[in-house]
Amino acid sequence: MIKFYNEPIPSKDLEVLQEAYPGYIKVVIDLDNGWLCAGGEYHIDCEEVLVNNGSKQSDLWGGGFNVSTKSIECQALSNYKPSQGRLTYEIADPAIKSEFEKLVKYYFRL
Repeated sequence: MIKFYNEPIPSKDLEVLQEAYPGYIKVVIDLDNGWLCAGGEYHIDCEEVLVNNGSKQSDLWGGGFNVSTKSIECQALSNYKPSQGRLTYEIADPAIKSEFEKLVKYYFRL
């Protein structure tokens, strides 16, 4: 299940978001609009939902949330953006990484 959010994730959704990976939720965030899409097997699926809601690909950053440890991962294939000079799967820019983590914490109520 993939879901789009523009406000904190309801606790009732946490279980369904883990269907593809028990204990782990893939997330993609639109840093410009502050939206989050979560769940599913691939980050690209979340990206598609965000783009269909008006996001620009260049504003999307992916990672994951470990439900049991409440840790945030800032790594996804979708973070590799050679046209923007982004040549790793990890969010390497400290400002982007900080904003990504801040929004994940907001959406997961951390």
